[in-house]
Amino acid sequence: MKTALFVLSFVALAALAAAQDDGLPKVGTADAKALEKLNAAGALAMPLAASTNAISVNFSMAGSKINDAALADLKPVAEQIVSLNLAGTGITDAGLAQIAGLKNLQKLHLEKTAVGDDGLAHLKGLSELRYLNLYSSKVTDKGLAHLSGLAKLQNLYVWQTGVTEAGATGLVKSLPKVDINRGVDVTKLPEPPKAPEGAAAKPVNAKCPVLGKDIDAAVTFTYKNQLIAFCCKDCCGKFAKEPEKFIAKVDGFKAEPAKEEKKADKKKADAKPVNAKCPISGRDVDAAATFTYKSQVIAFCCDNCKGKFEKEPEKFIAKVEGFKAEDKK
Repeated sequence: MKTALFVLSFVALAALAAAQDDGLPKVGTADAKALEKLNAAGALAMPLAASTNAISVNFSMAGSKINDAALADLKPVAEQIVSLNLAGTGITDAGLAQIAGLKNLQKLHLEKTAVGDDGLAHLKGLSELRYLNLYSSKVTDKGLAHLSGLAKLQNLYVWQTGVTEAGATGLVKSLPKVDINRGVDVTKLPEPPKAPEGAAAKPVNAKCPVLGKDIDAAVTFTYKNQLIAFCCKDCCGKFAKEPEKFIAKVDGFKAEPAKEEKKADKKKADAKPVNAKCPISGRDVDAAATFTYKSQVIAFCCDNCKGKFEKEPEKFIAKVEGFKAEDKK
């Protein structure tokens, strides 16, 4: 099964190389004896495609028997290596010093290794690096600082690491084009509501309020009757969970509702809510997000929570502080 998966992975990599041959370095032929030595050590080292001398070296199938010393065998073909897979091997931070000289390296797998913050310091000079996978490694926010100068980095995977949202956001400030995947399961985040009738057809903002990147007009969330766009579904889901945390960063957002309030709604808004905490999320309420239930005004932290309460009031009513159960009006 592992062999089949690897073959499929390599075929995809070779196809990509063929399609993007102009993006590969023009290098001489790799030393045949060096390639034989790498293959004998448990790697699969071979050209990416027939039209290039660039090579891929994959140690992942050899697993933990590959240690720091094994990486010394990369030196004779350092110029030709474009893709290096060390996933699941026994390499450490010290071993990464051996790949600091791979000036043409574009893709690097370090997932499921003991690599940490100190190891990333050896990657500073990999100016051609586009893809870096650190899934389930020991990297934290501190290590990301070593990557801030990798201008060509496009994809960074940091699932199950010590990297926080703040750390990822900090790196994006240095590398605006990088896509950092922290493994957030978007399927578990609230579904963005459909735009209500009368909502603006065009997003009010040009920059994502979560990461500050350019928006994707197809990824939107309607909040207080105004359409807000994001750079990706991950950011949209985060906003949906805590809109008040990010709303101040939405350029073009108008604090006043775009739709004129009806008199009945205005009367409800003027009444003082019985609660100070949202019964759904437990956060402070937004006095503008209210719902009248059994003649008592209940406030929520956002329209999403309000909507949930409207659907199943009896499910949450016990959590409404100040609500008088005996009021039967």
